[in-house]
Amino acid sequence: MADVFLSYASADRAVAERLANAIADTGLTVWWDRHIKGGAEFSRDIERQLEAARHVLVLWSKEAVDSRWVRDEASVAADSGRLVGASLDGTPPPLGFRQFQTVDLKAWATRGAAIPAALAEALEVEASEQPSPARSAPRRRWIAAGIAASVIAVAGTVAIVQPPPFDRLLSGEAESETLSLAIMPFVTQDGAGIDYLGAGLSSALADSLASLSGLKITASTSTHAIAGKGLTTPDIADKLGVSHLVEGNVQKSGDRLSISMRLIDARTSDQVWTRTFDGSANELQLVKSRMARELAGALSARLGAGQGVIAERRNVDPRAYEAYLRALERVSVRDAENSRQEALKQFRLAASIDPGFADAHAGYAYLMALSMPDQVGMAWPELMSEQRRAADRALKIDPENDLALVATAVALQNFDGEVERSISIDEAVLKRSPNFGPAHYSMATGLHMAGRSRDALDQLDQAIDRDPFDDLLRFYRAAILNSMGDYDGVRAAVTDCVDPCGGITFEWFSALIGFGTPELYHNDFPKFAERVRAGGISEEDLAEVRGIAESFILGRPFALSRLDDGVSMDFAAAAIAARMISFDEGLRYAFVAANDQQPDTVADILNGGRMTFTPEQRADPRYHQLFRHPRLVKIAAARRKNGVTAGLPVYPVKPYTGR
Repeated sequence: MADVFLSYASADRAVAERLANAIADTGLTVWWDRHIKGGAEFSRDIERQLEAARHVLVLWSKEAVDSRWVRDEASVAADSGRLVGASLDGTPPPLGFRQFQTVDLKAWATRGAAIPAALAEALEVEASEQPSPARSAPRRRWIAAGIAASVIAVAGTVAIVQPPPFDRLLSGEAESETLSLAIMPFVTQDGAGIDYLGAGLSSALADSLASLSGLKITASTSTHAIAGKGLTTPDIADKLGVSHLVEGNVQKSGDRLSISMRLIDARTSDQVWTRTFDGSANELQLVKSRMARELAGALSARLGAGQGVIAERRNVDPRAYEAYLRALERVSVRDAENSRQEALKQFRLAASIDPGFADAHAGYAYLMALSMPDQVGMAWPELMSEQRRAADRALKIDPENDLALVATAVALQNFDGEVERSISIDEAVLKRSPNFGPAHYSMATGLHMAGRSRDALDQLDQAIDRDPFDDLLRFYRAAILNSMGDYDGVRAAVTDCVDPCGGITFEWFSALIGFGTPELYHNDFPKFAERVRAGGISEEDLAEVRGIAESFILGRPFALSRLDDGVSMDFAAAAIAARMISFDEGLRYAFVAANDQQPDTVADILNGGRMTFTPEQRADPRYHQLFRHPRLVKIAAARRKNGVTAGLPVYPVKPYTGR
C-alpha cells in the first residue's frame, strides 16, 4: 500500500499529477491516479487504499471544497489522525477542517518543481530542496502534532487529543459551548435475533464517551423512550435538547455483523460523518471499541468537542459480552414489565461466564443498590450482601470503574444512610467523568439526604438534562421541592410531567397537605382529583385522600383507617398517622419504615410543614430513639452539620402527653 493517498477534485488533475511526481521523487509511494467523479460510488479499491495509506494529502481548491467525495476522504483522514491539507489556489478548507494545519501551495502550483519544505515536513520526509540552516533540528510532524483526530493507544487507554482549532488559537476566540449528543438505539435487521443490539450498543457507546469533556450525552433511558415514534430528526433533537444525533443500523449475515453509524447535525438533518464497521459476532466488543474511538475522533475533528480519555476494557468472553448488552437493553427500558429482573439475570450471566468482567459485576451492583427486597425476591440482608459482593468484585478488577463506584455510593445511602462518604465518592467520579448520569443522580440524592437541597437540585437538573424522559428523576426533583416547602414548584413539576411519571402525583398531594392554604385546596384539589382519577384511583380511595387533605388544611375531623401489620408502611404514612390517629401509631409506622424502606425516604418527614411530626412529638424520647436507628443516625448528623433541623428531634427532651 502507498505512503501517501492523494485526494483532489477532477478539475485539479494536472497539478495533482505534477505533485504526485514530486512526492515520488522523495522516495515515497503515492496513490493518486483515481479521481472521483460526481455521483460515483466509492470502490472497494479506493477504500482499501484510503484506509492503508500513512498520510492522506487533500488538495483544497475552489472545486475541491464543493466535492463531497473529497470531503469524505478528508473526513476519514481527519478522524484517524492522517490528514495533511494543502491549498492549491488560496481557498481555505471548508468548516470542520480549518483547525488542521494547511500548507500553502498556491505559488508552487504555478511554477514549483520539488515539493516545498513545509509539505515535506508534514509528510515526514526530507525535501528535495536543500534545507535552510534554520531547519537543522530533527523532523517532527507538522499537522499541529496530530491536532484533533489523533487516537493514540497508551497503557490500556485511548487518549483523544483535542487542542483548540488552529484558527481559534490565532484569533483568541473563546471555547465553544458544550456539544449535546444523543446516541439513538440502532435499527436492527428484522428476524435476525439481534434486537437487543439496538439499545445495547447505543448504551455501551454512551458509557464509553461519558468521560469526555465538552460533551453532554443523553442517557439511553430517554433515547429509547423517544425512538420509534416517527419523529423527524429536528423533532427528536428538540425533545431531547441536543444539537447532534448518532444513528445506526445493524445487519447480520451468517456470523458476520455490519454496523453503520452516522453523526447528524440535528438542526439541519445534514450528515456530518458516517462509518461502517464489520466483524464477526464474536468480535462485538472489539467492534464497539472501534466505534467508540472513531466516533470520538469524529466529534473531535469535526466539531471540536470530546477532550479526555476513553478507557479500554480487556477483552471478555463473547458470550459474556452478549449477555452484558442484553442487560443494558433491559436497563434502558426499565419501566417494562420484568425488565429489572431480566437485566439482573443477564448481568449475573455475564459475570458467571467471565468472572473477570468488571462492567458486568458493576451493572449488577448498581441495579441491586437501587432495588427493594420485594423487587428482587430477597430479604434486606441477602440483598445488601449480594450487592456489596458484586461492587467489591468489580472494584477489585477495575478500581476506577465509574459504575462500580457509583453503585458503592448508592448502597451507602440506600442501605446505611452514609451520605457524606457517598457524596465524596460521587464527587471523585464526576471529576473524572462529568457526563456520567448515574453519578449526578447519586450525588443529588446524597445531597438531599444531607440537607443540601439547593445543591441537590443543581445535580438533579444536570441529570435530567442528560435524561429528560427518566420519570424517576422528575419524581425525585418534586420530592426535593416538597421538602423545601416550594408548593408552586411541586405543582409545576407534576403538571409538566405526563402520567404515570413515577408516582409524582403523590408529591403534589403531600405538598398540598403540608403547605397548602384553604384557598389553594379549593382551587387545586379538583385538578389533583382529575389527575388521579385518570390514573385509576377508586372513588373510595379518593374519598379518603380528600378526608386527609381537609383534616390537615381545613381542620375538619376525619376518621383515618389504621394500616394492618404486613402492609407496607412509609414515613409519609407515619406523619399522617401521628396527627390523625395517635403519636404511638405514627411511631409504629416510622420504626417499620426505618427497617423496611430505603433510608432516604425519611426525608418525607424532614420538612417545615404539616407533613411531619409536631414539635411536641419530636421532643419525645421515643422520637429521639427513632433517629438513633443505624440507618438514620448518620442522616440526622449530616443534616445538623449543615444547619438543617426541620423534622429532626427537638430539645429539651420531654415526653409527649397528647393522644
